[in-house]
Amino acid sequence: MDRQNPVLSPVPPPQSTTHRQRISAHLDAARRARRHGDPTTAVAHLRAVLELQPGHVSALNNLGNTLQSTGDLEAALACYTQAIEQAPEQAILHCNLGGLWQLQGDPERAITAYRHAIELQPALHLGHYNLAKILAAQGEFVAAEAAYRETLRHAPEHAEAHLELGQLYHGYGFMPRALHHYRTSLRLKPSAQGYNALGAALQEWGNLRLARASYRRALRLDPNFEQPRHNLAQLHEALGDLQAARTDYERALEAAPDNVRLHYQLETIRRRQADWEDGAARRERLRAVTERYLTGETPGDEPPLLSALALDLPPDWYRALAERAARRLARQARALGTTFAPPSDPHPARLRIGYLSPDFRCHAVGTLVAGLFEHHHRPEFEIHAYALVPGRDVWTERIRAGCDHYTDLSRASSLAIAQRIHADGIHLLIDLAGYTTHARPLVLALRPAPIQIQYLGYPGTLGADFVPYLIADRHLIPPAHSAHYSEQVIRLPNAWACAPLEVGEPGEGRAECGLPQSGVVYCCHNAIHKIAPETFTLWMRILAQVPDSVLWLLDGERTGSNARLRATAAAAGIDPRRLVFAPKRPHAEYLARYRLADLFLDTPAYNAGATAVGALSAGLPVLTCPGTHYAARMGASLCHAVGLPELVCDTPADYVERAVALGRDPARLAALGRRLSAGRDAAPLFRPAEFVTALEETYRTLWHDYRLTATAPRTSP
Repeated sequence: MDRQNPVLSPVPPPQSTTHRQRISAHLDAARRARRHGDPTTAVAHLRAVLELQPGHVSALNNLGNTLQSTGDLEAALACYTQAIEQAPEQAILHCNLGGLWQLQGDPERAITAYRHAIELQPALHLGHYNLAKILAAQGEFVAAEAAYRETLRHAPEHAEAHLELGQLYHGYGFMPRALHHYRTSLRLKPSAQGYNALGAALQEWGNLRLARASYRRALRLDPNFEQPRHNLAQLHEALGDLQAARTDYERALEAAPDNVRLHYQLETIRRRQADWEDGAARRERLRAVTERYLTGETPGDEPPLLSALALDLPPDWYRALAERAARRLARQARALGTTFAPPSDPHPARLRIGYLSPDFRCHAVGTLVAGLFEHHHRPEFEIHAYALVPGRDVWTERIRAGCDHYTDLSRASSLAIAQRIHADGIHLLIDLAGYTTHARPLVLALRPAPIQIQYLGYPGTLGADFVPYLIADRHLIPPAHSAHYSEQVIRLPNAWACAPLEVGEPGEGRAECGLPQSGVVYCCHNAIHKIAPETFTLWMRILAQVPDSVLWLLDGERTGSNARLRATAAAAGIDPRRLVFAPKRPHAEYLARYRLADLFLDTPAYNAGATAVGALSAGLPVLTCPGTHYAARMGASLCHAVGLPELVCDTPADYVERAVALGRDPARLAALGRRLSAGRDAAPLFRPAEFVTALEETYRTLWHDYRLTATAPRTSP
């Protein structure tokens, strides 16, 4: 909080000229001493003033400020109290007293003092500013916003108030307002904090070039300010420059060794690079910092929950991490002070279904849902899609064509999105993003729809009472695993997903892709960070037992993963040339390449989702080994949904044994592929009309149950 040391002048007793001159000289000397960082000398001169004139208000106020700066809060309190007894109408005294209460950890007394100061002097911008800061820290968005606005009404060039109001807006998703105040703050007073905040806002809005320039400007202004370096690391990661990101994360972690978010981000980078050195020690460090975070011992930013799913933590930890994130979102929603009334008509002519996602495009989620919306039954259902990321491609157009209403809300605040959803009269809101990139979980925390459901996009629990339902199936989340989810699990009769992707013939042959003309091609086109070192060890055991076989992985030459994987293979006694890497291709070509492989090897810790659907659509069997949480059980669900339960392995040893047996029996392996292709028309994974019918039955049941609850008569105890 800020303080002021004004010259306060209650009517003094009669004094001689010499007496007044001595007082003035001591006050001037005290001001000079404080300016030069010498509080001891300043205190001596101010005490001398009080010996000459006990109750001198300005001396008491300045002595309180000086003592407060040295940490002597009790003595400072005595000075402010005595000064207020002498001049209770002086607003600045109450304002400075509020600052002291704030330092002593008594925010309610501080707020009372600031408000008293403002009552005495409504134009006291310092009172409004200090009140705004404490209200913002308490999560009181509406009151803090009003206090900052009053600050700027009385002091329009207050750079710090512009910056902090921008940060308040940024935290609640009001991005245009945040950008305006950040830029105004920087125009008035360039600062490292301002450029860092501007960079973060620009990065969220996708302007990575200007974001990087802002972070670098912040570091030039203050090379010891670590937050821009952390943000630069995230920007470099988004751009695919993993080594630069890793360097920045490592440096940021040196400055903040207990920051759980940094630990997760660095570990994810190292996994994307296939850097498994000291893996056991790293795992123990990660678990220790997570445990401290969950018990409240180490405050800090939340870890990236989607990345955490690949780190093979205990399932109850995933729920605990999600619940902590959900509690923050619930506090933010309450702070916005907006509530939404339930629909007035409990018997609508048709149910209005809203789908909320940043991924209505060429994305794992977009490719899985693109063909579903067109199968919803009209006029019984009215389908709305709310896009959280701008842009259009062929997948977007297919989704738009399948909906009754498609609305781009990518530039709207979370509150504005919730208001639009409520205004559209949505009965059931299905979130397809959870805690993934570009998601807007605050929209859900605002509860714009009476029924809110989590589905498909985030393979885990949201831990939120404002999203009480999760759509899955009995293989994805068996009843025995329900305790790991805060939601009521709704189990569809078959797989939780359905997407009959069209797969063409490959434009290249095996030779052009670096694959052998003969010999088994094992394939895994999952992201590299999903490959745990234990999984790679299993794969090397498979290759060792199936001569002339190769393993076809995604290309990571730019990240350094290719070289590390080859080195690890060589250390296991496998010729590195038996690893083949597939460069990135457009989606249709990527799918077609699956026709060149013989068996897809799933990653047990974090399964293939849309990737496995693509492989199965191409007639490529998927071998999987399920774990104990959603992300580790997607493969099992999909194998059951195409009639290949024998490819679901109970143990890692069973996984290796079946992969080897199939690799040694090409005829049996080929027969599996033919069986998969022949059964495509009958497999639940590829029957979207039936899938949507089951989904709609779920929607009807939920609405029926809600209607009974909402219209039930109230009873009194």
